[in-house]
Amino acid sequence: MDSRILSVPTTLPLAMSPSLLLHSLTEMKDLVHGALEAAQTRTVAEIGSESGANTRELLRFVEEREGQLWCVEPEPTIEVERLDEQEDRLHLVRGRSPEALTAIEACDAYIIDGDHNYWTVSRELDHIAQGSGRLPLVILHDVCWPGGRRDMYYAPDALPAGAVHPHSWQLGSIPDREEAVEGGFRGRGGFAIAVREGGERNGVRTAVEDFAETRHDLRFALVPVIFGLGFLYSATAPYAESLDRLLGPFERNPLLERLERNRIDLYLELLKQGDVVSALGLQQGRLLAEYDRSLTAAEAEAAALRLEVAKLREKVGV
Repeated sequence: MDSRILSVPTTLPLAMSPSLLLHSLTEMKDLVHGALEAAQTRTVAEIGSESGANTRELLRFVEEREGQLWCVEPEPTIEVERLDEQEDRLHLVRGRSPEALTAIEACDAYIIDGDHNYWTVSRELDHIAQGSGRLPLVILHDVCWPGGRRDMYYAPDALPAGAVHPHSWQLGSIPDREEAVEGGFRGRGGFAIAVREGGERNGVRTAVEDFAETRHDLRFALVPVIFGLGFLYSATAPYAESLDRLLGPFERNPLLERLERNRIDLYLELLKQGDVVSALGLQQGRLLAEYDRSLTAAEAEAAALRLEVAKLREKVGV
């Protein structure tokens, strides 16, 4: 999940810093790089560059194999732009996926962590599959809660009208609740979410499953950690057995599912406490403003009284 999607109030303690909320693909680089290695990957396309941390890790991977990395990002950070300027093996494509994918060469593997909605992910998968007898390795982030069954939109106006569910920029989501709610996990203006979870053409995981149903040779392995990591690959690929062995212990693992739910519950509690801190700060600001207004009025009244006293003294010759 893109690190831009969460804005934490600056009044929160260090423990709630965005860098400590564990929502980045870099936390799962061992599995990601292991899968890329198993597939003998040399060329990688990264859709969505986050803050550039995962881009840097992927760049190290392709450098060790004398490969190439394409990065598709409509709003690259300064860090990613600097990497693009410094590294010959990195090719930054400034544009919105899936249209921007036409500007890159076919790659051995694709990592999808861009706009987390059904329409975008479906079109990305369709593009990747075009002209290939066998689908290359595709790794997808956010295939579990909150984006697995609920669309998120960075720029809903950029999508066709029929592709966008009713959505909100203010409401959030919590597990086991279809309707969007006040509070919860939300974008704070950075992204919008569909107001209802589930149903047809809604969410990243739904897009992957619908795509997989159209091709009978595909394997979809799901690792239920850090908002869900999915691996989509052909069962007939020469590296399929290696991937099966790598991913088998983690795929839909009940222990990982429980740990992830515990992480999410703690995550939401932190956000809730952040809302409390923000509300208290707002209330404090209002009280201070009211105090300032009262103090100003009192000072004005005192000045008027001093003026009246001065006039009286002048009259009596004191």
